[in-house]
Amino acid sequence: MIQKKKSWCIIILFSTLLFIACASANKNAKIIISLGTFKEVALDSNVEWTYLKMIKIYPSKLNCSVNERYANLYICERLKNKDTIYVFEECEKIASFVLDTKPDHMPIIDKNDVVYQHSNKVTVFVKPDFKMPVNAKYLFARISNLTEY
Repeated sequence: MIQKKKSWCIIILFSTLLFIACASANKNAKIIISLGTFKEVALDSNVEWTYLKMIKIYPSKLNCSVNERYANLYICERLKNKDTIYVFEECEKIASFVLDTKPDHMPIIDKNDVVYQHSNKVTVFVKPDFKMPVNAKYLFARISNLTEY
């Protein structure tokens, strides 16, 4: 009987440790990405909007302050040419339409919402092992919704 209780205690202990380890692995960490080795993408100057498909969203976990700026990271597919773009949206809350996959909620970048003056580093909250590919293209912009226009 005592041996059986010990076995159950060990099983429960290992299950708890496994659960905690898995939960910790799924948490996003604050990471500073240096953008110097990546290419800033230029949007077409002759079109008002760039249409996107969301692939992955990493929301900012903290609000910006005077000393610290944080960004939402949207990994998007540019519908025109199927390029993957890493869009950084600093000091904004994630809009609910970004999570909506209905056709009337088309995420876009308005060419007037692109930020050209920005730091060469950005702070985001991503998986601890997150890495942007060597050939990654990025942009600082505010994500909009086609129904806003």
